[in-house]
Parts: sequence; C-alpha cells; structure tokens
Amino acid sequence: MWATCCNWFCLDGQPEEVPPAPGARTQAYSNPGYSSFPSPTGLEPSCKACGANFANTDRKQTCLDCKKNFCMTCSSQEGNGPRLCLLCQRFRATAFQREELMKMKVKDLRDYLSLHDISTEMCREKEELVFLVLGQQPVISEEDRTHAPTLSQDLPEQQAFLTQPHASTVPPTSPSLPSSPAQATSVPPAQESQQSIDSEDSFVPGRRASLSDLTHLEDIEGLTVRQLKEILARNFVNYKGCCEKWELMERVTRLYKDQKGLQHLGGAMPPALEENLCKICMDSPIDCVLLECGHMVTCTKCGKRMNECPICRQYVIRAVHVFRS
Repeated sequence: MWATCCNWFCLDGQPEEVPPAPGARTQAYSNPGYSSFPSPTGLEPSCKACGANFANTDRKQTCLDCKKNFCMTCSSQEGNGPRLCLLCQRFRATAFQREELMKMKVKDLRDYLSLHDISTEMCREKEELVFLVLGQQPVISEEDRTHAPTLSQDLPEQQAFLTQPHASTVPPTSPSLPSSPAQATSVPPAQESQQSIDSEDSFVPGRRASLSDLTHLEDIEGLTVRQLKEILARNFVNYKGCCEKWELMERVTRLYKDQKGLQHLGGAMPPALEENLCKICMDSPIDCVLLECGHMVTCTKCGKRMNECPICRQYVIRAVHVFRS
C-alpha cells in the first residue's frame, strides 16, 4: 500500500535490507581511539647534560650524588672515588660550606637543585638557593674526602708564600756562615714602607676582621674599607648606600659603642627589663630583626643561627642588627 502523508510515496512496513557489496569487509567493532600504526616505543635514555643518546649501555654512567645518567664526557671519576657528574663534582669540591656556595653562580645552584628534583620556584634570593643546597647535602665519607680536589690543601701554602716579606727574595747565605748584625738591619726605608703596606693589605689572610679585634675606639681609623665592611657584615649591619669610608667608620663606631654599652650593663639589668632579653639565650638584649616576618625576639648572635622565626615559623631570609635609641 502506498502512503501520501508527506507528498512522498513511502512503503508501509519494514524497509528492505540492502545486501552488502561483494568486495566489502564487515567490521564487527570500531574503536575511534584505535590506530593501526604501531605504538611508539619509550624514549631512549640520554645524557642529562648534553642530551646525547646512549647507543651502548657501557657509555651510560650514573652519578652517585644526583642519581642521573650521564655520558663519559659529562662525568668523571678521580682515582678510586665515586663517579660524579661535573656539576656535582664542583659542588663537592666546596665541601658544602656556606661561604664557598655563595660564590657559585645562581644558574649553577638552580641546575644542581633541579638535578635533585627540588623546586626553586619560590626562591627569590641567592641565600634561599644556598639554604636548599645545604638542606640536602649528601653524606661525604672519609674516602671521598681524600679524593676531593686538592685546591683547599694547596691554598695555605700559597697564602704563606704570598705573605712573605720582600726581604725573603734575597738569596740565602750558606748555613755555615752566620749572618752579621749589619746585614740583618740593612733594610732600605723604601722597602720597610713597602712591607708595612703589604702587611696592611694582607690583614690575617685566613680570618675575617671582627669587632673583638678592636680594643680602643681609635683602632677604627686604622682599618681598611674591606675590614670595615667585614665587621659590618659579620654583625648583620647593612652598609648599602655607603659611598665613602667615613660613612663605614661611622657605622662601625656606632656598633662599637653599642656593643660596649651592652657589656657595661652586664647583669645589672633590672627584672622589669627582662622582657627585652633574647628569648633564646635570655642573656643578651634584643637587637636583631628577622626578615621577612619582622619579629624582634632574639639577639644578633642567636638571630644569625635561626632558620625559622620562633613565633610565626616563617623561613628567615636575613637577620638585621638594630641599634638601640
């Protein structure tokens, strides 16, 4: 029967099945995520430093410190010591001392932390990177120390050679011939002045200047600019903006008077002022502010040892000495 409901002639009943084409192949199930191409193989291991692929497994070396794979060129082994990558070897040469790590480049610090899978996104200062490096430093055995670079061992000998007076360049006399008193005192005046200048420039090569080295207020005038800055930096006094030597001397003088005033007080502090004592040692008065939180709860000696504020537990970036009014 024909129907004319929509101006089209339609057949009532079930539609006729169209037979498949003779050459067509039926597909029972079709997965849109399926691909007939073979699945990609895993990435080949490569050197963490230069990115070279390891054609042979014998060329793949694992760093004992960061546990990453490196090639023979990007890693080295000194004697019977452990095999380390070049970056980890440079850091081990510093013996993980804060002063030596501060001399490293920021890029090297970030790369070293990246090798150890430590995030540096929140670090804004170089001191924060050094703090993270010190927090995860590996355990260096005595055997590794013997294979460490001998730069630090040769340094005292070099310093002793450089700090010798110019009079030592005179050829030594025979041990059988005693030196006469005239030869011992025959030093030209120009040479004596040169020796005094050299001794002033090489002020204790292996030790930094300290406030305890000053016995009188007049001793500050004999300090060099470098020694003044070392004293201020050691006592956490900011000297940025000081362009003249007299400005540094003024701050060192103020620091010296402030320190002497605290020594004169000693144990004569009344009980009413105990709230102004350091909350860590309860011995020295509070003269230090912790940054970035800004809390003042410690003295300078205790503040420089704090990793976090004892009040808010915030990480201490820097401790700054504050002068009493």
